[in-house]
Amino acid sequence: MPVLKDLLSGVRNYFGVIIIVAAFIVSAILVYMNTSNAGEEVYVVQQGDTLERIASMYQTTVRKICEANYPDVQERDKPDVGMKIRLPHDAKNRIVTVRVAHWSLEPGARDGLNYMAKEYRKLHPNIRIVQEAIPESTYGQWFTTQMVGGTPADLMRDGMVAYNLLISYYVRYFTPLTEYVMNPNPYNRINEFSNTSLRDTMKDGLRSCYIPELQEYMAIGLTLHITRMFYNKTLLRQATGSTEPPKDFAQFMAVCEKIKQYKYFDTKTKGLITGHSNAIASLAAARNGYAAKGDTVRAADAAAKIEEHTRAIDATVQKLNNLVPIANSKYHMNMVEGNLFNVVTSKARNEIDYDHDCIVNVVEQYAGMKSGAITMDYAPYRAKFEIVSNYCRQSVPGFSGLNRDDAAMYFVQQRSVFMPTGTWDAGMLERQAADNGFEVGVMDFPYPSKDSPELFKHFEGPAYEDPTSSFRFACASPENAPERRTAAIDFLLFMAAKDNNIKLNDMIGWNPNIVGGVPAVGILKGFSPHVDGVVPGMNFQIGGESIIKWQQMYALFWVGQISYDKLRDEFTPFYLSRGYQDYLTVSKNWRRSLAMDEKLSSILRVKSFVTTDASKKAEYLEKYRYALLRPLNREMTVAYEQRLMRSASQDVKMPPAYQYSAEALRRIQGK
Repeated sequence: MPVLKDLLSGVRNYFGVIIIVAAFIVSAILVYMNTSNAGEEVYVVQQGDTLERIASMYQTTVRKICEANYPDVQERDKPDVGMKIRLPHDAKNRIVTVRVAHWSLEPGARDGLNYMAKEYRKLHPNIRIVQEAIPESTYGQWFTTQMVGGTPADLMRDGMVAYNLLISYYVRYFTPLTEYVMNPNPYNRINEFSNTSLRDTMKDGLRSCYIPELQEYMAIGLTLHITRMFYNKTLLRQATGSTEPPKDFAQFMAVCEKIKQYKYFDTKTKGLITGHSNAIASLAAARNGYAAKGDTVRAADAAAKIEEHTRAIDATVQKLNNLVPIANSKYHMNMVEGNLFNVVTSKARNEIDYDHDCIVNVVEQYAGMKSGAITMDYAPYRAKFEIVSNYCRQSVPGFSGLNRDDAAMYFVQQRSVFMPTGTWDAGMLERQAADNGFEVGVMDFPYPSKDSPELFKHFEGPAYEDPTSSFRFACASPENAPERRTAAIDFLLFMAAKDNNIKLNDMIGWNPNIVGGVPAVGILKGFSPHVDGVVPGMNFQIGGESIIKWQQMYALFWVGQISYDKLRDEFTPFYLSRGYQDYLTVSKNWRRSLAMDEKLSSILRVKSFVTTDASKKAEYLEKYRYALLRPLNREMTVAYEQRLMRSASQDVKMPPAYQYSAEALRRIQGK
């Protein structure tokens, strides 16, 4: 009894302390139960996973994983992709952070990627996706800095750097994705593509993601982009009385002339005019009331005030600027160049496409000009510059000094009716149109028709379009971070799966890259490529001083500071005297790629010896032959080009590139 009495006394004396300790213990138990795995958490197996890797990721052992999944999982088993594995009670979730970098600052792009990251984490709770959106103007410098500094994002959108530099980065920093591209996407296992290689599920077969120099697929593209002409339906109706866009170049020019007569009303001006109009309506009602009552004095006073408001409206309108038909910039001119201006130059292929590849390259252009086979007075060339001149006269003044955002601002503020751009801007423009109270439409480029006979006789068809994958991501995770690399590639495959790719592009406002995706709706209906078309027949991109001279003269022609004849007279002699030397300067280092070819061929040969897989062996040997023959083909190509240019310089008469027999012409004309 004394012992019990002492115990009760101690409890009374230390009751408060006991309560605090008990509360602490209970809290600790609750925290432990909430933060520890309850034995029911599962992990979804990704491509390349092993039991050892999963155990390392969750800081447990293979034996414990097998015990938690007995008898379904044994220590020597290789887990299937998509299999769900129960994690042991003591497994600790190690968070893996994957960084995704790109330059698409459009609101939909970031929202779409965030949605994909959220959905992906539902399947892989230990993977955290963080995106880094870098402005387009600085992405190239940022990309290079990250590569050189050894701090690239795990998934880098490739581009904005010189191609030869990108190749060197691919070799040193990026993981080849051929293995994943040539096999079925595990995230397509529940649809019709379960047994189809990832490459064959994409509309373009991921052609742009294949790097011939490396014989590898280095990226995966998630969308397709093509270019069209956007227009403001609301402004078009107000300025012309119709929402129907022009069908050809003659109509386009006529519509532009009408648009230039229409005033631009900003928000402030609209408010002023609305205020005056409301005042006029009120005064008119009052005047009529006074007149009905015979109060001529007040009626006259109301009429005078109406006149004042009317004059105020007229004065305000007189101060307004007129609409500018086309929102343009140097950035947008690059798109119109190939899609509209150059379509009338295609016939030049018949004269100077000496290697019969249906493309006029820089060597053929120079050889044709140097030999006199073609000149700047060639009728299709003059037709092109007539189109350029007329188009530029309808553009924003000083457009050659504006950037992409400046032109987009003109269009969004309803100061212009037309703007050429692509699917990458479609979603943004549709949202801005809704916010600013106008409707946006998409039209094809206004090509010459019979209404422009001098242009139409050189027109053979629309610009040929063969869109390839865009929004491409490559994996730059370092080798010493295998968990990040595996997770990054798996997230890329997740976004490339059918349903996810459709959802991602729908949120952004782009066209899905997946075969058999949902039909385009809304504004995207206007984006179907011209699979039958023509390619340009003019190419002055020879490099060196010649290309600088061409860009300077062409920009002056854009803004009307020089005529076509002056451009021809100044550029032609400079080009003919400098072109060959510029070609040699630009191409003198082409043999430096031999070292890369030799390295690649050696690697492929060793792989073919080592592998025991017959299909892999055949693949490696085929790539080895290509890598071995490529330097020889390049030698032959350069030798041919140099001989062609030297022959042109030696007054050798160059026959037309194509010559048709009478029978061939008869059959062609018959079709």
